[in-house]
Amino acid sequence: MSKLSVIIPAYNEEKRLGSNLSSVLKYLHKNFSSFELIIVDDGSTDSMAKSVRLAIAKDSRARLISYKPNRGKGYAVRNGVLASQGEQVLFMDADLSTPLVEIPKILTKLESADIVIGSRGKSDAPFGRQVASFIFDQIKYMMVGLRRFRDTQCGFKAFRGEIARKLFAKSQVDRFMFDVEILYLAEKSKLKIIELHVDWSDVPDSKVRFWEGVVNMFRDLWRIRSIH
Repeated sequence: MSKLSVIIPAYNEEKRLGSNLSSVLKYLHKNFSSFELIIVDDGSTDSMAKSVRLAIAKDSRARLISYKPNRGKGYAVRNGVLASQGEQVLFMDADLSTPLVEIPKILTKLESADIVIGSRGKSDAPFGRQVASFIFDQIKYMMVGLRRFRDTQCGFKAFRGEIARKLFAKSQVDRFMFDVEILYLAEKSKLKIIELHVDWSDVPDSKVRFWEGVVNMFRDLWRIRSIH
């Protein structure tokens, strides 16, 4: 089996990631003969880095990338991808809002594509966030296209390794519009992208502040058009 790189970006996830890491490692060891797990500490101010080091101390397949200050999820994922060595690269959220059992499903689809992106379908998120998401989608379509995708923001995506590293080497958006930038670059390169429905749950206390993100999205969407 080809080597799989799993990347988990995290910020101030000491409690949640600490309890989830053992589950992630147990699942990967059980289901994949060759893998690496890369946790990227995006400038956390809690004791997350310490708890991660303790959790992975005896596992040579897991490693931590840590830096300060906080730079944003896009920056964290980029660092993880560029440090990866796998023939398949997958990134997922620290809160495991997409369950681990979805990993084999997305990798199976990747056998016939360059990129597979998770799609959350009907959301159980609060109504306000759903409205904000709708507004974001309409603005996104007007500014950068990508209308054929139902969900560009799901934090569960898989790539052929070399393609992932080439795309992220070109990317420049550090925060939550990084998904859009990567898909925009992939579309320009005429890569084959499959969208796959995955189970997903809105986890309480998520670090994503959607309305705050809406304030900044105009700038990043404009940057994507201007840069690329």
